[in-house]
Amino acid sequence: MGEYNSAGEQGQGPIAHRLDHLIRTLHPRDRGPYTYQEIADSIREQAGPDDPTVSHGTIHSLHKGKVTNPSVDTLRALGKFFGVGAKYFLDDEVAARTDARIRELREGADRAEAGRELADALEDKQVKAVAFRLKGLSAAALRGITSIVDGARQAEGLPRVDRTPAAAPATGPAAVPDQPSRP
Repeated sequence: MGEYNSAGEQGQGPIAHRLDHLIRTLHPRDRGPYTYQEIADSIREQAGPDDPTVSHGTIHSLHKGKVTNPSVDTLRALGKFFGVGAKYFLDDEVAARTDARIRELREGADRAEAGRELADALEDKQVKAVAFRLKGLSAAALRGITSIVDGARQAEGLPRVDRTPAAAPATGPAAVPDQPSRP
């Protein structure tokens, strides 16, 4: 999936930049961005008899900024795939509102996932007993305990736990209010 480079580089237009943002942002949590072929195939599979489709080559050209004036049908098809309207690609205000809504949805999904992970961890009675003992400890004491736990996890070959918001994986495709969502 290394076929994507940032389309937001100098000289790229707003359509390429916005398509890049959607590709990088709206994909399932457990994988990287969709390939151009996957996007094109999904658009083709979901299209009705009179609906437009988009080739992977066209998506590539749009993403790289080689095509800067696509048809409205192309923008509609891409917008439908990502759950945004065609205006997203053309209107700064619509794009800003849509991007803000996507951020809200991602943050909500991240919080929900963290809540599920915490609930799963607290199912273990020993974990719950340790967690209750942590209440009231100073920040310095908690940092020390965190270091000890990280060392124990490493010694036992368990994966590192990083709960910073920036480390949370992306979600998507996400529907934006008043826009069709991708089935």
